[in-house]
Amino acid sequence: MKNIFFILLSFFSVLSLNSCREDGEWGNENGGQFGFSIERDKDFIEKGVGEENQLKFNIKPSYDFASIATTFKFTTSLNGTLKLNGETLVANKEYTFTTKDNIFEYIGNVAGTHDLKISVKNEKGASKEEEFSLPYAISEFSHTNVGGSGPIYQGVETVYVMKIVPGSGQPTTGYQIKFNTYDGQVKLNGVAATLGTWYNIVNIDNFTTSLQTNVAGGGKLNYSIKNNTITKDYEIQQNILARTITIESMNYSPTDIAINTQMAFSGIINQSPVNPNTNIQYKTWISSASNSNVNGIQNTNNTYTNYTIGSNGGFLMNVNALVAGTYVYNIQVKDEFGNQSEVKTFEIKVTAPIYFDTGVTQEGHVSFSIPSPAGGWRVYQQNFSRKFKLIAGGSATITAVKYELNYDITTSTSSVHVTRNYDENVAPGATTFEKNNDIWQTTGDQVAFLSGANLGISNLTMKITGTASTGDTVSVTISPTASTN
Repeated sequence: MKNIFFILLSFFSVLSLNSCREDGEWGNENGGQFGFSIERDKDFIEKGVGEENQLKFNIKPSYDFASIATTFKFTTSLNGTLKLNGETLVANKEYTFTTKDNIFEYIGNVAGTHDLKISVKNEKGASKEEEFSLPYAISEFSHTNVGGSGPIYQGVETVYVMKIVPGSGQPTTGYQIKFNTYDGQVKLNGVAATLGTWYNIVNIDNFTTSLQTNVAGGGKLNYSIKNNTITKDYEIQQNILARTITIESMNYSPTDIAINTQMAFSGIINQSPVNPNTNIQYKTWISSASNSNVNGIQNTNNTYTNYTIGSNGGFLMNVNALVAGTYVYNIQVKDEFGNQSEVKTFEIKVTAPIYFDTGVTQEGHVSFSIPSPAGGWRVYQQNFSRKFKLIAGGSATITAVKYELNYDITTSTSSVHVTRNYDENVAPGATTFEKNNDIWQTTGDQVAFLSGANLGISNLTMKITGTASTGDTVSVTISPTASTN
């Protein structure tokens, strides 16, 4: 009995350990369902006491970051101040990240190596700890800058107010600044500066550096400041937010479009944040065509072309419909920074001004009367019937419908070719015209009087012609059946 107890105890202990191991590892690995990694800066140059270090701290989750809360707290080995988004943080207090991409700001208040530890975890239990070693020393001068605390967008100039504080007994003149690398435009005190060039700093208590870039993502300015005895390197990190451009609304008219007519696309283009530059680009293309003709409606063949939108984002584009067919027509716009909108797609049917509905069978029948010969064969056309449907495309109407009957009547000794023409009465403004084996009476129409034997009727055709208000015509020739009595 005792052995059984120990066996069961061992079994449940192993089961419990395995269960805990599985629970503890769930989502904690970088590649796990709720794992994440940290993209960060590694190496830091020595700063003077009171100077700021900027620490890139980007979270790379394997899940939708916004759906799971992620928090952090920090400790530091020496006296210093840590900020995020302009807020001064308190050590060992838990805070919640609002974005994936972050730039911490640390200022060391005493000399020495500041060991800063930032611990991160999400509500699914995944966690990371990152340690930063930030050397600080008493310097011949210290340097600070203030600015860039709000959102920074492509193309927007951000101004940083800078200051140099000389060490005790150090000179207050003879300072210079050089901008080493930046993917964009740099200004010193509002004047464009050239990278790699030293500039005199006239007022070390208050001077400005302005940055502007068209490149979204992590931006960085590397610069140097020197006096007669020492040169120190600095950097400003930026998180440049991409602008957005959207097709807020877009429609085309007329919706019932015929070939060789113009159609207009009109809508609103929205740029966020508001951009005073109204010069954009647009492109159009056909991605599908029932007739395989990707030029059936005028388009730019997927190539961007310049356009200036109206003051309220108004957009108007006129194109010509050239070939009948059903098309998938696409429009996309792009701003000056290369940001593209989503594609706006339309299914557009282009029709001829007048055409036969192919969904309706086209057929006809002609009836003849051939009395017993008395001195010769008399042939009478009694009636004919027809089945078809005509449709006017676009803004056109149907103005006329005509029939032409042709056939040969032959005997052993004679022959004659017969042509008969008939005009329909079409109601004004008609956009469709349909006949469903309707009979047109022609009783008493003698079409032949022939001598000989073996009378026959052959080569019977019916040509149906429709005319549109545009002057366009469409015709079809069918082979009707025939009957005699």
